[in-house]
Amino acid sequence: MTYGLETVPSDPRRLRAILAGPMRDWAPRLCAVAAFGFLAMATMVRTLAILALATDGIDLLTAARLFATLCQTVCYLLVIVLTVTRRAPVKRAPGLEPRFSALAGTFLILGFGFLPPPRGLAVAWHVAAASLLLLGFALIFVVLLQLGRSFSVMAEARRHVTRGPYGVIRHPLYLAELICVGGAFIETASVPAAILVFVVIAFQIRRIYNEEAVLEAAFPDYAAYQASTARLIPGVW
Repeated sequence: MTYGLETVPSDPRRLRAILAGPMRDWAPRLCAVAAFGFLAMATMVRTLAILALATDGIDLLTAARLFATLCQTVCYLLVIVLTVTRRAPVKRAPGLEPRFSALAGTFLILGFGFLPPPRGLAVAWHVAAASLLLLGFALIFVVLLQLGRSFSVMAEARRHVTRGPYGVIRHPLYLAELICVGGAFIETASVPAAILVFVVIAFQIRRIYNEEAVLEAAFPDYAAYQASTARLIPGVW
């Protein structure tokens, strides 16, 4: 059976095998676009809510929250663009655990939004929390620009990036996310929030090991890069 000048296999198994490659790459892309598109819309709504509450003008705390939310929105939109345009991976981590750890490490931070804020928290702490969120999302934006079309939520190897922040530490994106976690914890300081911080950090550490295993297998020069850089904090780890 033919369509135009291309031959379409009549064997369903062969046809499924041909389609499996593109589907395996584009199905997670579309899921990621949907998820981060929803998050971008949610942060836009939050921006409007912050502005609606600022009936007496924009003070320091409101300004910090607005800028942090704006950076968050821009980061989500950039993730969507990079997800659609990213390169096909040269190697993926096998099994379900790396995928589960990647999703948990990425989206568990949203759990802070469901925790009640502590009573009587001083304005200075709110400003500190908003400042950490602003710093974290600003760093995420910078790191995403460095990754470009090599960005991925999952443990996959596309291109070995060593410029910019990656010339200093191997996982600057996770460091930026943990800075955001610190800001979110201040805003929700409690035992459940502390447990959530512990769980998020545990999954992020697992993601680090999964990604390093994939990158080391995909790129022969990765071992030398590991020897010359820290994972998250120079001189510590």
